[in-house]
Amino acid sequence: MLGPVLDVFRLRQYFDVITRTRELWSSARDDLAFFNDVRRVYVSFPSDRWPEPRSPFVMPAAPAARTPSTERVALCATGGSGALASVVGVARAFEDRGLRPSVISLCSGSALFGFPLAAGFSADEVAAFTLGLRPDDYVDVDWRRLAMLVPTLARGFAGIVRGDRLEATYRELLGDMTLRELPIPAYAPIWNIERNRVEYLGPRTHPDVTVARAVRMAVSLPLFIEPVQLQGQWWCDGGIVDIFPVVPVLDIERPADAAVAVNGFYPPGFAGEDVTGWQAHPASIVTIAGQVRTCQQAELARVNLGRLRAAMPTAMVEPVPYTKVRGLGFYRAFLNNDEWPVFMVAGRRAGSRALDELGAQEAARARAS
Repeated sequence: MLGPVLDVFRLRQYFDVITRTRELWSSARDDLAFFNDVRRVYVSFPSDRWPEPRSPFVMPAAPAARTPSTERVALCATGGSGALASVVGVARAFEDRGLRPSVISLCSGSALFGFPLAAGFSADEVAAFTLGLRPDDYVDVDWRRLAMLVPTLARGFAGIVRGDRLEATYRELLGDMTLRELPIPAYAPIWNIERNRVEYLGPRTHPDVTVARAVRMAVSLPLFIEPVQLQGQWWCDGGIVDIFPVVPVLDIERPADAAVAVNGFYPPGFAGEDVTGWQAHPASIVTIAGQVRTCQQAELARVNLGRLRAAMPTAMVEPVPYTKVRGLGFYRAFLNNDEWPVFMVAGRRAGSRALDELGAQEAARARAS
């Protein structure tokens, strides 16, 4: 009887429950604004304010120090909910230099912004579209399924939000464009429930999937947004495994000559949280639980960053502090787009710095040779 309960892999799940409960309770206690964000999904007050559905890039571009001469620069982004609106700004920095990414590797929240960019829309157009969204454009709680949880013993339940509305909203922008038709190849990890494995959804792997469906699949976070069926099996957001995917850039598409990496989920450089002195914390096991919960995902991100840097010059930026998506912040950044314009502008600045860095690296290599 104790075997299944004490299984080493289940222990990680128990730690996950402990940590998330602590984070959510702390956030809910200190940040009542979350409940206001949830309210705005269903009831809009006259006093509510929304971002203007237009480009936030009103300032001229910063002067370029050095721009890489190659046109094959990959853009790789982590997940991180709405904080990855910064990807729109990074794309605008590319446009400021007359560049466009040769391939885009996305994950979870960055798919909301990156797939439309890959479909050929400008950064200004993607900014206007996403800033014009309201929560009821992409959040559709499955009340019927929730009401039937007890009578059905929760059979088949895997997410509170359906996902149909999000897909329909993106279809209004993208039409029936398939991944095969993307002007810029773009990929996102998806996780298969039945086989417990990750695949990368993109032009060479699933060319006939529509881009709108790809966005939906990429953000189908388990227990939050319901899984999506593909080829007879069920799939969720692959960011739960691979938060910084580089396989599409290194192993699927033709390799790029350089890469810009955008991190919006972990501390800079994918460093782990520093909990030095944990022994002195009250309920020390809770502190350990937080480390256990993220250890595998963070380590894979570091390995992937190492692979990318070994393969090509890479400039990494963190336009938005990762603390924005801790605890309830993760859900707030999805439900409330008030700060997305700020994230986009920060992404533009960071993207410009990254391209300057790549240009400087290129010049240094030229001098050395």
